[in-house]
Amino acid sequence: MPIQEHKFSDLAEFWRFISPDGDLIQIMGRTARPIFRGQGKASWPLEPSALRQAVIDQYNGSRSIYRQTDHVMFFEYELLSAYAHHCDEMGLAIPGDSHEFRQKVEFFAFAEKFGSNANEWPTEDFYPLLASAQHHSVPTRLLDWTRSPFVAAYFAGIQAFDLMSSCGSLTEDIVVWGVDAREVHRVRHETTNAITEIHHVGGLPGITSKNLAAQKGCFLLVKWIVGQSRDADFDKGPTIDEILRANADVTLHKVVLSHQHLGNLIFKCNDYGFSAATLFPGHDGAGKAAKEFKLAKRHSGKL
Repeated sequence: MPIQEHKFSDLAEFWRFISPDGDLIQIMGRTARPIFRGQGKASWPLEPSALRQAVIDQYNGSRSIYRQTDHVMFFEYELLSAYAHHCDEMGLAIPGDSHEFRQKVEFFAFAEKFGSNANEWPTEDFYPLLASAQHHSVPTRLLDWTRSPFVAAYFAGIQAFDLMSSCGSLTEDIVVWGVDAREVHRVRHETTNAITEIHHVGGLPGITSKNLAAQKGCFLLVKWIVGQSRDADFDKGPTIDEILRANADVTLHKVVLSHQHLGNLIFKCNDYGFSAATLFPGHDGAGKAAKEFKLAKRHSGKL
């Protein structure tokens, strides 16, 4: 189904629309299980970091031959393995850890399972490790979503601030995406060479990551059912929004807010208890909150 786009030039109207008792939830239906994602640019696709070409190029270098399973083995696995190693070095707990799981993560066992045919990667026993890595800036196939529209709005605003710091200005609007998790779970997309499937990954224990718990986090995952083999050249496949747009049974909502309201949006989030201090519990979150409050004052004209 075509994406339903809702554009707002007024912050108060935007906030009312995405609120738990607002029109967006009414449109989805009271029995829906809505999830949300905020992005600092309305034009950005819904694409997990491990499947973004810019991220792949940054970390992976160049290979004359690059297969689907190469991406799993020499990009995703290497990053996850390194993350687990450094957690061990610092005495940090790894979610879902056990002797049995460590055997699965060992290189030769992993290569035997996924080296020739990586369909179904990742399996559910890897979800806690992937979620922990994702929430600590490691590229994975998980795409962050949240059960709170206000958390999504906060991240849309903060990403836009980050873009402004790198390019000096911002002319593109921000977005909060919304979808019913029940509709999106196990939606399939078929091409000549592959079948991909979206999975909603929710219900992970809060101990997985304190950030995940604070952010009411969940994920969407793109998984290959057919076509991720040693014989297939690497193809990062369609983005999540492309998959959902092609499915008549899913309604994806795109709620756009003018970039002119960034500063006041962050103030609004803070008024409702959503800031770096609450979403990233700890000293780092407190430091981020201090800086983002200063940026909000600057971009709202209150400085």
